[in-house]
Amino acid sequence: MWQLWGIFLIIITIGLYADTVLAKAQYAQTNHRSHAYVVIAWISLAAFFGLLVYFFLGQESTLKFFTGYVLELSLSVDNLFVFMTVFSYFHIVDKAQQKALTYGMVGAMVMRMVLIFTGITLLNKFKWLMHVFGAILIVSAIGMFKSEKQRGSTSNFLTKMKTFLKIKHSKDNLAFFTKCGNRWYTTSLLACVITIEIVDIIFAVDSVPAVLSITKTPILVYSSNVFAIIGLRSLYICLTQIINKFHLLQYGIAVNLIFVGTNMIFSEVYHIPTIVNAVAIISIFLVTLSISCLTMKQRR
Repeated sequence: MWQLWGIFLIIITIGLYADTVLAKAQYAQTNHRSHAYVVIAWISLAAFFGLLVYFFLGQESTLKFFTGYVLELSLSVDNLFVFMTVFSYFHIVDKAQQKALTYGMVGAMVMRMVLIFTGITLLNKFKWLMHVFGAILIVSAIGMFKSEKQRGSTSNFLTKMKTFLKIKHSKDNLAFFTKCGNRWYTTSLLACVITIEIVDIIFAVDSVPAVLSITKTPILVYSSNVFAIIGLRSLYICLTQIINKFHLLQYGIAVNLIFVGTNMIFSEVYHIPTIVNAVAIISIFLVTLSISCLTMKQRR
């Protein structure tokens, strides 16, 4: 198992370094083609790591990894809608958006590690928490059907954040702080990054229990999370022009959360085979995307 952890850390370290170097070059302009290549590269790395999981841990673990990856990826794409709202509210321009997403991505990796290992430890000690996590997912899923109320909650949250942080406009759109007289102030960019980090913690309430319903093997849980969020910076740029086509995605995610939540609650009564779990989650995701695109064409 430690060999797999070592390979994972090497892949992520090299990939993050390359992504960070590329990000600095991309701040100056928004080249959708170059960002598409980055997204493809990260998906390819996830697929390659899945093959390594098969080599080290077998077919069952490979299915769990890819199931968790697809579930986390769908949740991550849905989060991009909220990021669009945050950027619009703080008036963050394109190149600053990339910087905010880069910092948000790294922060999310650290926070997910803490939450995932805490969750695994708690589940190993207190089996009844599976029922609690399952109930949380179902309640969250029901909330997703109330999209208008969610948008209102997001707006109220952003207003409170702006009031709490003393924000001053900076001529440098990529700066986190600006000096006015003898005092330093927070810029909109730093406020945006802090908001993204807080929002990700809130999202993790759904994300972490969801993947723990599939597997409690640390390397599978954490790697599926990391591979799902690590390419979000480039994925966001690629989807900015077409993201509204995925207007039904949140409902597909809600159905998936109800499915995995119910699975967690009744896991001691009946255990759904991994292959059935994988087919169901992936199918719901793909069907939702397909219906979203078809209904968007009919609206035109």
